[in-house]
Amino acid sequence: MLRLVKRFNEANPDVNILMQRMDWSTYYNKLFVSGMGGRAPELFVLQTLAIPRFARARFVRPIDDLVAGQNPIDIADLDPNVWQAVHVGEHHYGLPLDIWPMGMYYNKKLFREAGLVDASGEPKPPTNRAEFMDAVHRLTRMRQFDTGPQQQWGFTFTYFESNLYTLMCQFGGEFFTPDLSRCIINNPKNVAALQFCVDLIRKEHCAPPPENFDSWIGFRQGKVGIVFEGIYMLADLQKQRDLEYAGAPAPQIGDRPGVWGGSHNLCIRADLTGKELDATWRFIKFLSDNSLDWAAGGQVPVRRSLRDSARFRSMEVQSQFARQIANVFYLPRLPFIFEFQTEFNSAVEKALRGSSSPQEALDLAAANLNKIIDRDREAGA
Repeated sequence: MLRLVKRFNEANPDVNILMQRMDWSTYYNKLFVSGMGGRAPELFVLQTLAIPRFARARFVRPIDDLVAGQNPIDIADLDPNVWQAVHVGEHHYGLPLDIWPMGMYYNKKLFREAGLVDASGEPKPPTNRAEFMDAVHRLTRMRQFDTGPQQQWGFTFTYFESNLYTLMCQFGGEFFTPDLSRCIINNPKNVAALQFCVDLIRKEHCAPPPENFDSWIGFRQGKVGIVFEGIYMLADLQKQRDLEYAGAPAPQIGDRPGVWGGSHNLCIRADLTGKELDATWRFIKFLSDNSLDWAAGGQVPVRRSLRDSARFRSMEVQSQFARQIANVFYLPRLPFIFEFQTEFNSAVEKALRGSSSPQEALDLAAANLNKIIDRDREAGA
């Protein structure tokens, strides 16, 4: 991204883009406060999940007129679900730069050792529930590591939100009523998906309990056969020379295809006009047009024309993960999305650790989220 900023500045001497990076844990709070004080940057990045909150606060400018203006972007070049995800009310509030679907990373060496190969002897990643269960059982065993004998795991849970949201969507679960008036995260299909995950640990014994195992590091150390993670984790693996890995779409374990995903969206301060607005839009379009350079660092561009290029097809993991774009499920479109994430992850962790049953954990999450909905309604939001 820094190289892209430098290239734009060199090609546009009348504009000077300054890029600021800050700690993730404080970013949204600082951005929201700066919006309240009228001090927000001209251009900022919002994840798709944050757009309803910032749009409701009127901190973001709609871009529909810019997309169709004198320096247009062909919206037909974007997948419909990606463009729809930035829609709030009657407008679109950001241009998606990328999409990060969760997918499957797998250890090719461990696959060969377990006999999980095709007719030519190449590792064969699972595509459905039966193949997934067969693979994780065959990959789980005791093995001698440098630190002594340890369990080699077929699968491990990494980021609870992406892993469990994927499986709940595949099982056909829902999280809120269509009008968002009630939380129904504790519906039977979500409970079944969470029970499936608990059983991988407690019954099938092919995934470790989360409290005593660093899942992503375990995969990078060669102690895990399969993980579900986002495309954004690819940069870690690209730096590693002693791990033979590959990427593939997540297997369909439930009744329908689906994966958790999100996007970085380029958003404009609400009050921007004139030359500043023109310069900001020029930069946004430049980033979109050149997003293959962004993709090379471990991302998937939203522009179909760029994904159809030979350069993108040569990006092995990115092109595999991109096969899932039509089946990406974004998080619910809520102004209280951060509270939803907290309750969701807490419920999942309790169930995976065995401190609550899946039903009990999701019942509590639903009750807490419905209190937030009631409070929001009483405040007249």
